[in-house]
Amino acid sequence: MNFIEAITSAFNNYFNFKGRSSRSAFWFFLLFEIIYFFLAGLLLGVINVSDEIFDLAILVLVLPIFLPGISLTARRLHDFNQSGWMQCIFIPGFFADTLLGTGYVIYILTLVIFVIYLSQKPTNGKNKFGPKPKK
Repeated sequence: MNFIEAITSAFNNYFNFKGRSSRSAFWFFLLFEIIYFFLAGLLLGVINVSDEIFDLAILVLVLPIFLPGISLTARRLHDFNQSGWMQCIFIPGFFADTLLGTGYVIYILTLVIFVIYLSQKPTNGKNKFGPKPKK
C-alpha cells in the first residue's frame, strides 16, 4: 500500500472499527498526521495568530483526523489479533505526566511502548477479526 492509498483508505473507513489494517496503512497515515500538523503549525506560526486562536485552530484541525486515526489503530490492533480497545490501556500513561509533573518522561515512554506494541507482526491468514489485509 502506498501513501495515497493509505490516506484514502483511512478516510473511506472513517467509522469502520471492524476488520484489519496493514502495518503500512497505519504507518503511512501516521506520517500523514505528522506532516498535516507540522504544516498547520507552520502556517499558524507564520501568520502569527494569538494563543487563543492557535488553540481553537488546532482543535478544528484535529477533529477531521481524530476518528480515522482511532478506527485505523483499532483495525491495526485487530491485525495481530488484539481488541481495538487495547489502545485505551495507554491513555493513563499519556496523562500521567500532567498529574505527576515528570516533564513528558512518562508520556515519551508510553509513546515508545505504544509504537513498539503497534509494530507487531500481523497474524498470518484469517483471525477472529477477518482475513489478512491485501496490502
